[in-house]
Amino acid sequence: MNGNIMLNVWGSVRRSVLADSSGDVVRTMASLGLRLYQKNDPNADFAILLENKKTKNSLLFQAGTVATLTQPETDAIRGDHYARVLDAYGCLGVLQVCPRENTQLYLVVVTKCVRVCVIQNTAIYKIQDIDIISLFSMRPNNYKAQEEEPWIKEIKKLLGNESFYFSTGAGSSGAEPIDITLCAQRRARTSTTDNRFFWNRMLHLHLKRFGVDTQQWLIKVMCGSVEFSSIYMNNHTPKIAIISRLSCERAGTRFMVRGVNDGGHVANFVETEQLIHIDSLDDVILSYIQTRGTVPLFWEQPGLNVGSHKVKMSREPEVSVQAFQKHMRFMRERYGQQVVLNLLGTGVTGRSQGEAALSHLFQIQHINCPWSKDSPHIVFDFHQECKGGNIENLKKKLYQRIKNEMETYGYFCSRNSQTQSLQRGTMRTNCLDCLDRTNRVQTYLGLDALGKMLEDLGVSDNGVIVQRFTAKLEEMWKDNGNRISQIYAGTGALQGSKLIDGARSAARTFQNNVLDSAKQEAIDIILHGNLLNNYLAALSRSLLPTSYLYAPISVLRQLCQRSPEYTNPIPLRVAVGTYNVNGGKHFRSLAYKHLSLDDWLLDSKKNAVQSSLVDTTPEDEDQATRAPDVFAIGFEEIVDLNATNIVQNTQWSENAASWGKELQKVISRDEKFVMVTWSQLVGVALFVFVNEKHASHVRNVSVESVKTGMQGATGNKGAVGIRMVVRNSSLAFLCSHFAAGQKEVNDRNNDYDSIARKMIFPLGMPLWAHDYVFWCGDFNYRINLTRDEVIDYVKRAEWNILLQHDQLKLSYADGKCFKGFIEGDINFAPTYKYDLFSDDYDTSDKLRIPAWTDRVLFWRRQYPRDKDNPKWKPGKIIHYGRAELKQSDHRPVLAIIDVEGRAVTPDQLSLAYESVVASLGPSDCTVVVQVRNLPPGVEADSVFDDETLEAVQEAMGAVGAVVLVRFVDNKIWFTFSDSQTALQAISCTPLKIRGHELEVKLKTERWREELEEELALCGDTTAPLTDEILNIDDTDDSAFSIRNIEGALEELYQSESGVEDSVDGSSSSVEPVIESQRSAPQQSSRPPPPRPAAPSRPPPPRPTPPGSPAAPRTQPQGPKVMVITKPMRPSQLTRTSEPVVTPAPAAPQQPEEPPDKPSRPTRPAIPPRTGSQDSPTHTSTTTQEASPVGSSLFGVPPSQPASLSAQSDEKPSVSPFGAPPPLPDNCPVTSPPAKFSSSPFGGPASLPPSLPPEVNSQTGNSGPTESPFCESVSSPPSEPPPGPPPGPPPVLQSNGPSSGSPKNQPPNLPSRTLPPVPGRPGSGPPPPIPTRNLPPVPARNLPRVPPRK
Repeated sequence: MNGNIMLNVWGSVRRSVLADSSGDVVRTMASLGLRLYQKNDPNADFAILLENKKTKNSLLFQAGTVATLTQPETDAIRGDHYARVLDAYGCLGVLQVCPRENTQLYLVVVTKCVRVCVIQNTAIYKIQDIDIISLFSMRPNNYKAQEEEPWIKEIKKLLGNESFYFSTGAGSSGAEPIDITLCAQRRARTSTTDNRFFWNRMLHLHLKRFGVDTQQWLIKVMCGSVEFSSIYMNNHTPKIAIISRLSCERAGTRFMVRGVNDGGHVANFVETEQLIHIDSLDDVILSYIQTRGTVPLFWEQPGLNVGSHKVKMSREPEVSVQAFQKHMRFMRERYGQQVVLNLLGTGVTGRSQGEAALSHLFQIQHINCPWSKDSPHIVFDFHQECKGGNIENLKKKLYQRIKNEMETYGYFCSRNSQTQSLQRGTMRTNCLDCLDRTNRVQTYLGLDALGKMLEDLGVSDNGVIVQRFTAKLEEMWKDNGNRISQIYAGTGALQGSKLIDGARSAARTFQNNVLDSAKQEAIDIILHGNLLNNYLAALSRSLLPTSYLYAPISVLRQLCQRSPEYTNPIPLRVAVGTYNVNGGKHFRSLAYKHLSLDDWLLDSKKNAVQSSLVDTTPEDEDQATRAPDVFAIGFEEIVDLNATNIVQNTQWSENAASWGKELQKVISRDEKFVMVTWSQLVGVALFVFVNEKHASHVRNVSVESVKTGMQGATGNKGAVGIRMVVRNSSLAFLCSHFAAGQKEVNDRNNDYDSIARKMIFPLGMPLWAHDYVFWCGDFNYRINLTRDEVIDYVKRAEWNILLQHDQLKLSYADGKCFKGFIEGDINFAPTYKYDLFSDDYDTSDKLRIPAWTDRVLFWRRQYPRDKDNPKWKPGKIIHYGRAELKQSDHRPVLAIIDVEGRAVTPDQLSLAYESVVASLGPSDCTVVVQVRNLPPGVEADSVFDDETLEAVQEAMGAVGAVVLVRFVDNKIWFTFSDSQTALQAISCTPLKIRGHELEVKLKTERWREELEEELALCGDTTAPLTDEILNIDDTDDSAFSIRNIEGALEELYQSESGVEDSVDGSSSSVEPVIESQRSAPQQSSRPPPPRPAAPSRPPPPRPTPPGSPAAPRTQPQGPKVMVITKPMRPSQLTRTSEPVVTPAPAAPQQPEEPPDKPSRPTRPAIPPRTGSQDSPTHTSTTTQEASPVGSSLFGVPPSQPASLSAQSDEKPSVSPFGAPPPLPDNCPVTSPPAKFSSSPFGGPASLPPSLPPEVNSQTGNSGPTESPFCESVSSPPSEPPPGPPPGPPPVLQSNGPSSGSPKNQPPNLPSRTLPPVPGRPGSGPPPPIPTRNLPPVPARNLPRVPPRK
């Protein structure tokens, strides 16, 4: 609508508005009577009118703005300009979607719902159907829902699955309806909505920014379950409700979202309230709260999951400490005292193997966490203890352990709005999915609380009434469990019936593995909206706190542009290695045991310096030899690329798991490293480690994979990617295996292009949105020369001539691959293809041409602010070389790169935020023009005639683009296209027009305070249940947990030993054991089991044949029911200074020597080493060690052999928009964009270009830049500027096995003197341990294989 039309419309209604604007607008809650109109004039600006049929007020949506209109204004503009679209029961708000940082707005309304119940003067409705209306395009008359975009269909399906509820006032009493996001006890303390259960809070933001009363116009939606019933009780009618509230902080589907996030929020967290209300009996309200949530660690169940419980720990325990403590702190502060009911399986074999590993790690973290020091952690293997539907064991075995807490915590009770009692703690229940087993236990606890409630009501002696309540609640708890299971898993809960459970399990398998990805997209769009699929959101997540992310786009853009004001550069050293291990099947060979992974990962640079003829040692030797901060190690062909592995799409293997253990042990030789995560796609695997000092600063970790084999159908070729944020720098690591063959250059370029486009991490984050990208792998680029020519140049070390014919260099120069990436100087021989255990290149019949197939490159993103910065550098390559490991036909390569990270200073960020908000102005972009110093007796309406209105509009139009003009209360409201223009408009005061002096001021003068209120929608608003004051300092304990997490398992076993004998006993025999645990520290009745030995050379050693003398003894299985109450403080877990002496293992008996021969000199004692099968020495597994018992990242319980580790697959995540956003026009695209399905914005959307942006070398700028975050990056030189000459680092010992002792006998260890045992006579040394003669292993005579005919 242009200015003249707007003035004519508003001018015609201003008198009627004046006559009606003196009265207050009737304030009502969101009613079930909304009518939607759209402007049907194609020549005018599109607009939507939402009218409340009861109050006759309306909301006008036009040009991205929102205006509240009174009844006269609504009647005036509606006329013939608008056509009715639909009627709605309620409005959820405006959905903001920013696929390319161009915000698109959609109005979401409820078109079908059903009333569930009326309780406490509140009607609760269940949503059954919604509609989504675009606010920027007109809906055609022949509109069909089947033609909607895919993401709109998924959101409609999600919100219409009868799992979303809202409440409105009931009756004519005028009382405020209850907020269903709050339980009864919290409602007695506060009226602030709990944002965890406020699912459409992001949809309220747009209207709040324009001053709309969202309490009147919008509804608040909760996801979960509401079960309601009423019964008869002695002339009263109690109303019973079970309300389950699902948290939206970590929402998702079963296999898509697991564990905890960096904010401490867990998946499938549900607060369930059992509520009884009797309005005729002193208005009594009885409420009991329980919670459920998955294990608060970083874990997942990737890949195709068919009836299995495969569990993969996606981060090491050291990296999980902060998130775990955040979760436990939140639970302790908001829900009071806690009892953790861990229902996971404890068996070390079979289906519960992965659960047992997860349960062990859960207990370790629980012991170390200061916020759970007074919270009992009860391990109850539900499947084992309640086998065959024996639910009575819940009372016999479980209830006896929580009886005291159940009585102490109590429940909430109020009479006549006066609080009688409070619930002071909650039971936190979890199994693997927090569904079926959790439902059973929570039902039992709810019925137990019911008994106490009936005692409070004085009817516990009436058997009929008790039976009515019990039967009704059992049915309601069952329906509640089915609804929660439907939300998370797609089917109802398993009930114990083989027929029903079998059908539901099959349906779950299909739903979770096939359909859940689309459902997850819809959840992400609703909860994140404008923070998906754009570069601005990716940068904001790295720099800003979570609460800032939902500020207006203009605020985020300014904050990111001004990041140098509140960030400080920090040096980061990144080591990236790649190795094609040819299946890893030759690493058991003893031919080259003197070669170690140290030579590749730690001593590669030192070996290169020592082998060079010129010493280029830098002056700052300490800086040159310092340990890396991040290690990224990639492997190719980590498993055989056979048909089985390719078809099964192997994403977890024992071979890869063993490599990860060995790598962590090797690189931790000088400084400790912890694994962040790892990922595998058939033969490609990538492991990322960080230095221990950075472990607490790693967040936003995610993995992704892309297949390129057989045109993207198989994973024999492809890439895996891992991204993370270290402090405030985003890093992406890729490991790839491209197409093989001497002439398949185009196929390799296509592989690069496909991976670069499709490597999209969760929340729609493309590859080029990171600060740094490190890309390694077996790229298979060859040399365009004959074999004889290449070998001749290699002998003469003429690398420059060979590089002139290198296919990667040639494709790079043509802009076909790795545009903008940097590679170090290649001063080493080609790494492919060698004969095994030889320095000779391929001598087989194929006689392959040597080539540099194994490479490492990196890329740095250049922001607009960096283009004029002369100090900006992409990074510095400290070392780039290969190692001489000969167990494969490739040689490993390592690159050490120094880059510049950044760390945010919170105080400076706060100052920058306040400055940005002050400079941008109000979000509503509106100014008010009014008459200044109006003479007495003169009405303002007489001043604003048509000529004056046109003159004022012309003056405001000269300031900026005006999108809406209104005449309200003798004032003219001008809404501009942006907030900064509104700030400029107020500088026009005083505005003199036709002899009148007009004043221009902001409509919202306190916009800073209102912005804080907007951001509060994204903050923590959960009120605590009680006023308990906690004095817990977690600073020291957090550091302790990171350093000593591995030693905590010893304390875990000590606490378990006290109840080992109580598993099969009666309930009466259990209680004294529990009381003794609570009153005294645990005394270990058995030493902790030894740590499972990791192989010194991957893959792990094969099992010892039966009958071998070295066969390990089976460890006894621990108890099925274990209790951890009052864990010891970390200070009590510190190792004592008194040394623990263990007897040395007896050496094999040596042949008797002549008496006159002098004895051999005794060797000095050496520290014990981890034994392996291919090592010359073997450590007996029956010897008890004093070392702490650790845990494993790879799904193996700490007391379980590595050979029993659970396998799991991994499912790559999908972009919520099906395709990432393209870069700006100035970004070069080397090949036509590939088609990619399921775009949310109609038709097949193009993927982002595979090459990073490029600066226009002619103009020096990046062309039109609508957003400063899709900027281009100039191509850096192929050779970075040389740094100071390197120098020899200090000589370090090898991490490989010692080769000094003979192969056939262990080293001769000296005997030790044991301390005297108390209580025994004498204090002398014990008698010598007799040696054993081990029988020789008989050789096996295998039958001769007859020749094939």
